[in-house]
Amino acid sequence: MKTLEEVSTGRRLAFRSLHVQQIAILAVLIALEVVLSYFSISTGFLKVTFTFITVGLIAKWYGPYWGIAVAFIADFLTTMMSGQAYIFPFALIAVLNALIFGISYYNRAKLTWWRLLITIFIQLMLSNAILNTWLLAVYHFLPVPINSIGDALASPIVWVRVAKQFVMLPIEVLVSYLILNNAQLEQLRKRIFSK
Repeated sequence: MKTLEEVSTGRRLAFRSLHVQQIAILAVLIALEVVLSYFSISTGFLKVTFTFITVGLIAKWYGPYWGIAVAFIADFLTTMMSGQAYIFPFALIAVLNALIFGISYYNRAKLTWWRLLITIFIQLMLSNAILNTWLLAVYHFLPVPINSIGDALASPIVWVRVAKQFVMLPIEVLVSYLILNNAQLEQLRKRIFSK
């Protein structure tokens, strides 16, 4: 019996076993994600990183299940190496990002502009603008308390964070398109996953 995902797309999302070479590439991508997280532009309530590149590659090559596991591991490693307190709900946002990208990107040889635009828009608005801002307020990392939707709509910090997502949207779409549709990376994926 086929699942809804198999019927609608002809592909199956599964937590498949990996070969040694695939595990090694996954470990390199985790390390790259941790390194990229340190190259960020950050203020108290805004942070711009390029970890979406590795999250996208992992989602496209390994799928949502491995992406979720890797997102959790990478979030844990990044937080522990930064010396900050580990706050589990922030890891759930990283897991949600991996799930969104994994469902949209997995096993697609070419990602269209529309697929990237819609996926990245959903991820930026849901995870970054809404959930991340809410968690920052809950854990008192924002200088202005946000206790209700009215407080959020009246807070300039929220609007700055939303504006940042709209600035990052075309940047992330362009970079993702160029990297995730790169011919050499696609050949590497085929060589690694054909075994």
